[in-house]
Amino acid sequence: MASEKKQFDQFVERMKKIRELSSPPLYDFDNADDYIVRLKNNFETIGKLAAENREMLDNILFPILNSDQKLTDEMIEDMSELSDKLLSLAEEVTTFENLDLPIMTLVSDRLLENALSYGSPDEKVLRLDGALLAYYSLMNMTERIYTDLSISQAYKQRGLEISGYFLEMMEKDRILEIKDPELRGLVLTNARFSTSFYERSTDPKENELNLELLERMLQISEDPFYHEAVPDFDWRYFLIRTYGYFLQCTDMGNMRGFTKGQLRRIVEIADKTEELIATDPEYFNGINGGMAIPFQIARNRYYLGVISEKEYRNVLLEAYEKRDRNDFGSPDGNFCNVLVPVEFLYLMRDKKLSAEDVLLLKHLYQGLNAYMFRMPNPGALSFVLEYFGEAVRLFIEVPGGLTFEAFALQTLAALHPPTYIHSQMVGQISVCLCSYLIEARPDLLIGFPGTRDVADVKKNRERILSYVWHAAVCHDVGKILVIDTIFVYGRKLLDDEFKIITTHPEMGYELLKKHASTRGYAEVALGHHRFFDDSRGYPVAFETAHSPFKVIIDIVQCADCMDAATDSVGRSYNKGKTIENYITEVNQGRGSRYASWLMELFGMEEVKRDLNFLLTVGRQEIYRDTYLLLKNVKEKEK
Repeated sequence: MASEKKQFDQFVERMKKIRELSSPPLYDFDNADDYIVRLKNNFETIGKLAAENREMLDNILFPILNSDQKLTDEMIEDMSELSDKLLSLAEEVTTFENLDLPIMTLVSDRLLENALSYGSPDEKVLRLDGALLAYYSLMNMTERIYTDLSISQAYKQRGLEISGYFLEMMEKDRILEIKDPELRGLVLTNARFSTSFYERSTDPKENELNLELLERMLQISEDPFYHEAVPDFDWRYFLIRTYGYFLQCTDMGNMRGFTKGQLRRIVEIADKTEELIATDPEYFNGINGGMAIPFQIARNRYYLGVISEKEYRNVLLEAYEKRDRNDFGSPDGNFCNVLVPVEFLYLMRDKKLSAEDVLLLKHLYQGLNAYMFRMPNPGALSFVLEYFGEAVRLFIEVPGGLTFEAFALQTLAALHPPTYIHSQMVGQISVCLCSYLIEARPDLLIGFPGTRDVADVKKNRERILSYVWHAAVCHDVGKILVIDTIFVYGRKLLDDEFKIITTHPEMGYELLKKHASTRGYAEVALGHHRFFDDSRGYPVAFETAHSPFKVIIDIVQCADCMDAATDSVGRSYNKGKTIENYITEVNQGRGSRYASWLMELFGMEEVKRDLNFLLTVGRQEIYRDTYLLLKNVKEKEK
């Protein structure tokens, strides 16, 4: 057992090291070349650490997780410690950070399974608590994947199952079976927290269940039995949090659709919240997330018609201007820096915008991207992306303002520079391939919008190449919503994680088609992971053969694979292939994975020469440009 604990501890240390290596601080470097060399060396080290992680998972942890044997007390202790370390590094960093939430969830599940079969009531409470937080976090992370709701729904249903245990334990004849009064309080806390699993529901029945559960929490807060059963419990905190869950129901523009009758009850709670805070302002204002309360009260009054839109907007603006621009990951920081802009976007959508609105949008977008650029570590991403994903989805494009393409690329640069660099590389490679294709086989591009024959293709050369560039750099914008899964470097992806990754073409398609400036690129984003012959790849339902942009999709698909295969600096810890190796791979897959005509291009020495230049000197230049972009942003923050 001692050796297993040592292996668990070493796994955690390696994951921490991998996190550090994958995002070296820019302040450590005086120039871009040193940054590039460090990245390359770091990813070589990551490769070695990841191999050690895979060995530990395959040979030690996974066999334990897949076993149905009763766990020993020592193993329970060691796995509990592992679970805690994988979820949070709060003692080492100033922001919320999860180190490996999916693995932590698997460990929590195994501990829960063991406790339900063999544990005491107190042990069950502890294990249910860990599992509840894990599944809420996973649900929260995947709810933004709106093209495949089945992923988050599975986590939601599991979370509701676990919530059911807490609701049963909360009954008067059950709570006294728990010996430790603190654990009884944990039951009450988690019973209240159960309402969080309804957060994004638009089902009227679930909205009713949500409110009924909160009403029950209010009854419990006044029941002398529970006050006696949990004597040292902070009932004021329980009450303000219960009120808070009522107020949160209408988050993001009342997207859940609470009715006027339900809103009236929520506004009654808003009034009681103000009265409660007035009894001890110092205590209640000091609660984490307390900054959101005045805004939430105003929002619910606005949706009920108690206050005007102008009054509500003034409350939003006041909260936004008072924000701490360097508060990452806390409820207050997330609320002021991200949720407030989202609420403005909900107010402005589908409306004729005034000049004041347009100026405000510019201000909000600058603030959102600046906040993401300043984020100190990727571990806080899941927490922040809960609302930032909505800002991306709700983005409003106005003439003369920031385009969605520019906003998306800035976001990629801020959240994950390697994906931004990859997008730039795919753009350059795609333009190179297409320019030679126009010369060698212009007939293949007949049918591109606005072309009827070879003469049209050649006449529209610049327009076609411009289209290819923009379509290529936009091909991965869907990754913004799954960027926290992209950060998994230290081990193989789990099945659910791979499923999450495969949603990015569809999400990119949905995001791009919403805006006039990017709508034409949507099908390229949708099809860039499909095989040339549509025999494999994802999404399964999309057949590129029927797209007017078929040839462009095949170009971008090739460029995407080429950059991934040949880069060994900042996206992969495998040694990059040479262009010759990659061309051999294309030749082996021509007609199936890759377009047959690609070999005609690769047979031209000038094509290989240009591609080799882009994959070496060109790639180095993009890394330099990205380093300077990020460095300039950081310098402005000082």
